[in-house]
Amino acid sequence: MYISLGVALSCAGAVAVKSLADSFTVLRASGSAIGAYSAPIADISDPRVVSVIVLIAILSASAAISSGASAFLLRKRISSQHLELQSKVAQLESMEARQDAVLKTLPDLIFIYDKDGRYIDFLPSNGRSFAVPPEAFIGKTVLEVFGDAEAHQRTIAAIHNALAGRGPQVFEYVLEGVAPDERWEARFVRLTDDTVLSLSREVTQRHLAEEERNASLLEKEALLKEIHHRVKNNMQIVSSLLSMQSARVRDPYDQELFLESQSRIRAMASVHDQLYRSRDFTSIPAGEYLSDLVSGLESSWSRPGRWIRASVESDDTALELDRAVPIGLIVNELVTNSFKYAFGAGSSGSVLVRVTGSEDGRVRVSVRDDGSGLPPDFDAKKGDGGMGYTIINALVMQIRGEIERTTPEGGGTEIVVTAPPPRKAHP
Repeated sequence: MYISLGVALSCAGAVAVKSLADSFTVLRASGSAIGAYSAPIADISDPRVVSVIVLIAILSASAAISSGASAFLLRKRISSQHLELQSKVAQLESMEARQDAVLKTLPDLIFIYDKDGRYIDFLPSNGRSFAVPPEAFIGKTVLEVFGDAEAHQRTIAAIHNALAGRGPQVFEYVLEGVAPDERWEARFVRLTDDTVLSLSREVTQRHLAEEERNASLLEKEALLKEIHHRVKNNMQIVSSLLSMQSARVRDPYDQELFLESQSRIRAMASVHDQLYRSRDFTSIPAGEYLSDLVSGLESSWSRPGRWIRASVESDDTALELDRAVPIGLIVNELVTNSFKYAFGAGSSGSVLVRVTGSEDGRVRVSVRDDGSGLPPDFDAKKGDGGMGYTIINALVMQIRGEIERTTPEGGGTEIVVTAPPPRKAHP
């Protein structure tokens, strides 16, 4: 900086001498001035000449210093911008290196299509060789390269949907003429207004794994069906044995005991029958299950001279396996009690089972008859000390439910059981 300043001052001195000579010539030619300065300048030692020289030197030095400072600031700014530019270039090179590394780790073939479905560029990744050399497909369509009309139509549709802003388009394909044993997944996304980026990934192993999983699921479904079928058959065998044994019993009371045992076994067997006929092994439709159950009870407890009609009303509530058996047994006991005690010989009436569910998973089951009714002081939570209500209350506790008795308008009895939502299985 000091060298530059000295050079500037030397230059300024030379300029000042030249300016002084010019000024001296002008002053001599001007003739005269006012006061002490009106006399002609005789030589260069005149004080007025010295003053002018000093003034010109000061002005020249100031200009030189200002010019040097401006040059210094300019050089500093240029240096700063150069360093900033170098930093930006380094960042861009780092980003490009990362992008190249990401592309090399992707197990994908990356293509760029135009709006007409022609290959216009490709990005090699993972060192994977293309099925067809790039020079053979650039500027051509899938149909022209592979001769696959279906793959071409699906590609064109995916490109148009992507360009229309409908989000990523995904489909799987097989190139029969090139690699019939390989399965690929193509993803298309919009790149510009007229181009689409496509990522093609081989999914052969994933497809084979899905096929193996589906086959395993089908095998397990068949096994579960067989299990439920065999359980149902075994229970039917037990029910048949009880029926054969009851035929040898002469006491009507003992015969009713056998009949009640048969109906309980049938209630459990009906659950497995429903599961065997269903594709969902986690739950069964409550309406179908209880309709079969009540229909069987109506046939079993029909007596000459009595006309008792049993029916079921239900919404689309489904019962999980751990609630279906207890609720089925509860309905079995309540309907059996109605048939046994609510209607006398020669009487007629009806028994209605209603099942409703709520959004939170609660289930409400009511059994109502229009028979003679229960005693006013009867407490459903305690029962009458018999086997029926002992089983009912034990099952209500098992499902963490509640039981209550109401007296509907017009007479009869209604027993309502409410089951809370099922407990969520812990992972």
